[in-house]
Amino acid sequence: MIHTLSGMVHSSEGKDKKLQFFCPHCNNTNIIQDRHPNIGKIQYYCKSCKKYFSEDTLKGYPPSNIPFPLIAYLLYFRRKIPEFSNMRKYRKFVNYWLKYLKVSDQEVSRQTIHHWIKNYDKFLDKVISFSKSRDFVRQRVSEVHPVPVRKPIPYGRTLKVLEKKFGKTYCVDLARHNPVFFQDLVDIVSKHGVFIWEFLENEFGGGSVSYRSLPVG
Repeated sequence: MIHTLSGMVHSSEGKDKKLQFFCPHCNNTNIIQDRHPNIGKIQYYCKSCKKYFSEDTLKGYPPSNIPFPLIAYLLYFRRKIPEFSNMRKYRKFVNYWLKYLKVSDQEVSRQTIHHWIKNYDKFLDKVISFSKSRDFVRQRVSEVHPVPVRKPIPYGRTLKVLEKKFGKTYCVDLARHNPVFFQDLVDIVSKHGVFIWEFLENEFGGGSVSYRSLPVG
């Protein structure tokens, strides 16, 4: 019996399965499940690297109450935001989003986050792109908060906040080399104030703004 994981994409379970499992040899998700005709043991075959492997060696992400695209979104932010090398600040960021998106009322522990970093981070690009994880989060926001919780910070002021926090060189470099992420960073700081614990309203002024050509979704 052959079971194609990618063929399950139209069901909620299938979507999770497609994201959770990948080849232990090449980390590709283009795999099929095949029950061995003689011993009845489940095996897998990777269409990308043409290798077989057993269920014991199958790599993937365990089922979680936290949707995997959200975990991926949070891990992508850890890669790009320098201050998130500090676990206290990163954990605060993570738990803000879990609560805001009404995913969990309980805060995740440092141990859980370390587990995400150790087991998930290096495979993210093979499993889900930042754009797809961002789209999942935006859809979730629209479902749980159809009316904005707070008035957005103006675009120009948001850029000043980021420039003051990370420096102009960092912001220009990020906008130039990773505009999709930079656009989302500007957007969430403006709409959700997720860095609000670092900034007071009267500190927003000052500094130059040179990113106005970049559209913000």
